[in-house]
Amino acid sequence: MESSSSSVNDGFLSSPRAQRRLIWISAGVFGIGLIVFLSVFVFKGSPGAQSPISTVPAQTAKKQVKAPPDPKAFKVARTFIETAVLRKNLDAAYPIVNQEIKGGLSKKQWDTGNIPVIGYPAGNSKTAAFEVLWSYKTQLMTIVDLVAKPGAHVRPHLPFFLGLVRAGGKPNGRWLVNYFIPDWSPPVPASQ
Repeated sequence: MESSSSSVNDGFLSSPRAQRRLIWISAGVFGIGLIVFLSVFVFKGSPGAQSPISTVPAQTAKKQVKAPPDPKAFKVARTFIETAVLRKNLDAAYPIVNQEIKGGLSKKQWDTGNIPVIGYPAGNSKTAAFEVLWSYKTQLMTIVDLVAKPGAHVRPHLPFFLGLVRAGGKPNGRWLVNYFIPDWSPPVPASQ
C-alpha cells in the first residue's frame, strides 16, 4: 500500500500543466540568478574602480539672493515685446535675448522673422504691466497680459510668462530675455 504523500506528489508531477509550470518557474529562477551573477562578478568593472555611490556630500546650487526688481530688466522686457513679439525691428531684439530664445539662429536667420518666439499682435505693447513672480539679483520672472489690437483674429488677451537672466549669471551682467511662453492651456470639455 502506497503512502498518501507519494500518491499526491505523483499526481502533481504527472500532470502536463504542472510540469510546464515547474519548467517556467525553474527557468525564471535560473534567469534571475544568471543576471545577478553577471552583474556582481562579470560586469563589476575593473579592479580599483570607484563605486558609483559617493560618500562625498552633494554640492548644492548657490543660493539665490532675493532682490528688488531692476528697472533695467523691465526696459529689456518691454523692448522684447515691441520687437520680437510684434515682429518689428528684429535687429534690436537679437542682442537682448539669451541662447534659449535664439535657438541657435544666426543674426541673419533671426532677421527673417522666422524665430522661436510666439508672435502676438499686442495693442498694449507700450503699456502692458509686468507682474513680478520672483526677483533675484540674476533672475526675474514676470507675467505680462497682452491685449490684441482691434480686428486681430486672435485670442483678445493672452498672459505670457516672461523671464530674464543676467548675462553670464553675474549680478552686474546685462539683462537678457530667456523665457517667453503663454500662460494658457486648452479648456477641458465637460463630461455629458
